Amino acid sequence: MSHNIATKPKHEQDAIQHDLMASFWAYKEKRGLMSRPEIIKYIHQHFQEPALQEHLMQRYEFFKTM
Repeated sequence: MSHNIATKPKHEQDAIQHDLMASFWAYKEKRGLMSRPEIIKYIHQHFQEPALQEHLMQRYEFFKTM
């Protein structure tokens, strides 16, 4: 099944993108390709808004437990 996320509102597109990034970070940590400090550093360097940083960290922790 495929979906065209371009037809969704901007906030939904962003939420999907953030979940994809967070799940990818969790995958990379589980496979030993990135460490937790590297992921935290990446989030803080690339995303300036504190609320977004916190959201990404929460989603990353969520996907890590899966």
